[in-house]
Amino acid sequence: MGIVEVEQNRLRQQEIEVRALVALLQHGTVGAVKWKAERKLQEIAYPEELVEKINKDSVIEKWL
Repeated sequence: MGIVEVEQNRLRQQEIEVRALVALLQHGTVGAVKWKAERKLQEIAYPEELVEKINKDSVIEKWL
């Protein structure tokens, strides 16, 4: 399996995850589930914010 196939599989997997999260957001009945789905979609849509959060957390952990 080459690099191209691995990347295509990763993209397909992320597409499936996004579709599932959108379905949960649209049809979920529990508020917490909808909130978690929305949060995960935001992380996928804005990865730079997630990177910043991880970097902040790792800096804080170094000082503890």
